[in-house]
Amino acid sequence: MKKVVIIFFIYFFQINFVIANTSIAFIDMDKVISLSKPGSSIMSQLNTLSSQNSKKFESEAKKIKEQENKIISQKNILSEVDFQSNINKLKLEIKNYNDNRDKINNDFNKLRIDNTNKLLKLINPILVSYSNDKSISLILKKRDLVIGKTELDITDEIILIINKDINQFKIQ
Repeated sequence: MKKVVIIFFIYFFQINFVIANTSIAFIDMDKVISLSKPGSSIMSQLNTLSSQNSKKFESEAKKIKEQENKIISQKNILSEVDFQSNINKLKLEIKNYNDNRDKINNDFNKLRIDNTNKLLKLINPILVSYSNDKSISLILKKRDLVIGKTELDITDEIILIINKDINQFKIQ
């Protein structure tokens, strides 16, 4: 029985020593992306592209709406066959518009994800270097934490390093 108790205490103290030697930090990657120069550059470029796409969609939708109103106003003038033909053409244009809009939106989302991932790949070596310099064993995402001391948050320090190391980021 004494051997079991002694083994238990030895095991328990070894775990405590391992835990005491582990240095942990956390980082808010959303804040890094939104406040760093390259991250804000990406967001600005994506917002510009999004607004251009929105304007294009609005003008196309306005043209389709005008065509619809024109066809409706000609309902009593045109024969049933011509009217139905115009309706079918309009439906085809609406389908093409929706397909084009979905394709552009999917391409935009893919572009956003790809460029964010490229930025994260550029940030990863900075995090590795920082963890080696500061002897940090583990860096966690703030999003995955329930609670943590604010002293363990390295977000602002990483943003400063990123702003110094990565000048600009062009979306591709």
